[in-house]
Amino acid sequence: MKGLFTKELKSLMYGFGDERNPANDTVNVMEEILVEYITDVCQTAGSSSRKTRLSIEDLRRALSRPADAKKLARMEELLFMQEDIKRARAQFLDDTTAPNGF
Repeated sequence: MKGLFTKELKSLMYGFGDERNPANDTVNVMEEILVEYITDVCQTAGSSSRKTRLSIEDLRRALSRPADAKKLARMEELLFMQEDIKRARAQFLDDTTAPNGF
């Protein structure tokens, strides 16, 4: 999985004050930390469930610790935005398929 998040991490690092093109070693270390964190969260979420797939509720439980409050809030915000985009797309499709655009 090495290199999977390289492009995004470089942009994030630059956005948080690093150089535009950070050292590859630094990006690699950040990627290792990120992958380890994602793995830990997924394992925590999966340990409370006997299902083979993780659900949103599993992730909510895994992020319910006070130390993860900001991460949980961000996840909820992204889920809300995803639903908002779905509603807007559905409305747009309904508007374009109506006769005479009305």
